[in-house]
Amino acid sequence: MGQALERIEHQFPRPAEESIAQCHALFNCESQLGLLYDNLEEKVKRTLCFSAGLKQRHVEMKLHELNTIERKALHNAINTLADALKPLAHQLFKEFR
Repeated sequence: MGQALERIEHQFPRPAEESIAQCHALFNCESQLGLLYDNLEEKVKRTLCFSAGLKQRHVEMKLHELNTIERKALHNAINTLADALKPLAHQLFKEFR
């Protein structure tokens, strides 16, 4: 009976929360935003960390490795840059003069 129950359990998909938790563990991150941030290009991370007033060592850290104050500074910098750059983004190069 135990093997039959195991086969039945494997036929049904896992709950989304369990699958998401396994993905986070697989990529060593704690959230979807962490996964996005951790996979940014280094030059983008460097720009964000500089804007947040963080140090070079922070560029190499994963989002969940930053302390609360560092994450807050990074969060503020990202929002500031996003708002400031929105009108400049996706403009034609010929307009940059």
